[in-house]
Amino acid sequence: MKNIIASLLLLSTSFVSAQNEFNCYHFDEQGQTREHFVDFKSMLLDISFDTKARKVLGQVHYEFTTIRPSIDQLVLDAPEIWIEAVLFDGTPVDYKTDEQHLIIDFPVSLPWEEDHQLDISYTCQPEKGLYFLGWKDTTNRARKQIWTQGQGIDNRYWVPSFDDVSDKLITETRITFDSKFEVVSNGDLIGKEDYENGLSTWHYKMKDSHVPYLLMLAIGEYDFKEMISSSGVVNRQYYYPNKPEEFKHTYMYSVEMMDWMEEEFQVAYPWGKVYRNIPVADFLYGAMENTTSTIFTDYYLKDSREALDRNYVGTNAHELTHQWFGDLISEWNGASHWLHESFATHYAKHFERSVFGEDYFQWERNMEMRRAMSADDKNDLPIAHSESGSSRHYPKGSFVIDMLREAAGGDEAYKKVINAYLKKYAFRHVDTHLFQLEFMEVLGLNLDWFFDQWVRKGGYPIFECDYAESFGQVEINIKQIHDQTETIGLFKVQMPIQVKYKDGSDTTFLADLQNEEHSISISNTEGKPIQYVLFNVNNALYAKIVHEKTTAELLAQALEAKDMIDRYLALVKLEDSPLKEKRNILLACFENESFFAPRANIVKQLANDNNSKSQELIMKSLLDNDARVRRAVVYHLEKVSKKIQPVYENLLLDSSYVNIAMTLEKLIEGFPERKEKYLKITQLDAQKNDLLNIAHLSFKAQDDDPFAFSDLIDYAGPSFEFRTRIKAIEALTDLAYQGDDFIFPLIDASVNFNRRLAGVASNVLMSIENQDLLIEALEKGDFDKNERKRIDQLKTKLGI
Repeated sequence: MKNIIASLLLLSTSFVSAQNEFNCYHFDEQGQTREHFVDFKSMLLDISFDTKARKVLGQVHYEFTTIRPSIDQLVLDAPEIWIEAVLFDGTPVDYKTDEQHLIIDFPVSLPWEEDHQLDISYTCQPEKGLYFLGWKDTTNRARKQIWTQGQGIDNRYWVPSFDDVSDKLITETRITFDSKFEVVSNGDLIGKEDYENGLSTWHYKMKDSHVPYLLMLAIGEYDFKEMISSSGVVNRQYYYPNKPEEFKHTYMYSVEMMDWMEEEFQVAYPWGKVYRNIPVADFLYGAMENTTSTIFTDYYLKDSREALDRNYVGTNAHELTHQWFGDLISEWNGASHWLHESFATHYAKHFERSVFGEDYFQWERNMEMRRAMSADDKNDLPIAHSESGSSRHYPKGSFVIDMLREAAGGDEAYKKVINAYLKKYAFRHVDTHLFQLEFMEVLGLNLDWFFDQWVRKGGYPIFECDYAESFGQVEINIKQIHDQTETIGLFKVQMPIQVKYKDGSDTTFLADLQNEEHSISISNTEGKPIQYVLFNVNNALYAKIVHEKTTAELLAQALEAKDMIDRYLALVKLEDSPLKEKRNILLACFENESFFAPRANIVKQLANDNNSKSQELIMKSLLDNDARVRRAVVYHLEKVSKKIQPVYENLLLDSSYVNIAMTLEKLIEGFPERKEKYLKITQLDAQKNDLLNIAHLSFKAQDDDPFAFSDLIDYAGPSFEFRTRIKAIEALTDLAYQGDDFIFPLIDASVNFNRRLAGVASNVLMSIENQDLLIEALEKGDFDKNERKRIDQLKTKLGI
């Protein structure tokens, strides 16, 4: 706290706190814990595959203990799994199946606390959970892989199981497959047996229990390197043999993040001495934190140039955090899902702060607020709700944990609670209430009010703020103006406020707010002129601030505020101000900033200003060290002048492929007569990057180049990963291409398990002119049962 506050008087027009007024919560039917009758202790899965038919051939052995007084049957999840035999304690037993389940009838009622064994032989063509890639590609260019994605309840599609988060068991896997492939599963590789027929069996085993959705397989052609953490954990990082240059930039900071997390939690990596990252094609999400072995989309595999636009660091840290939050301790049900995702997002953000700096952290937290508030504006579901969605389970929860640190008394007190929490519930289940109780047990701290308003209820506070100077004081007025409902009341918060004076001094303090209106008097006996007042300094509070500032106040804040995010937010509010009032300050701000976001925003505001100094800044920005600042020029500059053209054209050789593609488009639009030259300049880089090459081919196709259309059709087909296919499909659609050869890749994409690819392709099929050929292709195509299901859905969508 700077300066001494001579007097701080809080006056209130309402003395009823929010938590006592509103006690209504959202009912969460899907967030209830599923009942079960037995406790599965272990599973041994013996599995092989028919890749041509995309079938799983499996035998699973369970050991379980009864936990009810009397049990006559056992119901397992097994949608569309063909059961061949079931043995109970080594003896065949009666069973039946329906569309979703395997129902086993025991010969006699089982009393509780008895141990039993169960063996199931089966085959399946899984609709979800396990995916075959590349085996249909007749050109043999697609990567041949098999990988799994079990979360939330999809492992049931390839293993008959009690597939729910409410149980934990020790898993063991034996996978038989072609010896030339790498095969990865959970736990330690305890053996590999090679056979004369070119097959091998890999044997993996976990030492401790985990929830069923964490069971995983990843099969593909890989190389790997090992990175050893300070505590001796082997980080085995997989990559494609034909792209070794991607290893370094994909896995940067991997050792540092393992060391950082063990230090942060004061709990060792809980799964022995091995942790793996395995990239796969067409993955449904960014990554998945399977115990000991994270699977992630190979879109994150980046060389030095591609890493300028996207890197794996944040996702890598997020999934590693899950080895503690989600894998070591696990939710009882979906209502506590935030205890996985919010914490993984939170700690990834804080690790990135340690390597990328404070400005990066502030930017990420600002983006969290924007994404979360967008969801909160649609409905008032809380974080602790199974249907709250990713914007609240991930960014909002992460932001709330930042505030929880402060509510707990600071980082050291908070860390003490987290350490106790992780140790107490290791290999067990948790819910929000159990987590909250740790603050009472460890610190004697009752945080009912915090969890009530931030976790169990939704929404966010909106504060209308202003100030006035009078009689040697600064009068600050704050009002909560958000709509109050049955589930959203007034908020109890501590808002950081700074009064900045023109002489450079300031008064900074925390204001305790819980009523509808507050008036705060700050002593200013010297009558120092105020330069600006900051409400919610450093954007530290999850809240919207309504505070009208003059242009002069915003300019001063943009130039002088201590925290980057406060300077940036002032710049954003200046966007509608006249150039003549802000130009000189913006120019000064640009020189003072090192982080990309303020610099890019200033470029946005000055890009089309004809003033010579502004144009000098734009020229300089084209040579900026940060690719995102250079990109801001390309994006916001409406017209490339002759003066700036030579420097602008240098971006055709930029280190960022994204910048090259954007520059190419802008230059061809502005100077169509130089199109051929620009394409020639970028040809070499286009050969290195598929997405840039698609942009290249699109320009050639505009001139009716038949080879360009042929190459785009190829890119839209099954030989490539889904993001590349989407770009090619979009390019052909923009070109209004209606060739019959476009129908096959569109149909193939439309029945793909990846919903993003299928959605784009099926929408394009609706505009295909040759409906007869489309119908014929749909009827006669070589599709498996799961693709046939999607064909039926596609026909309904197309009205066929």
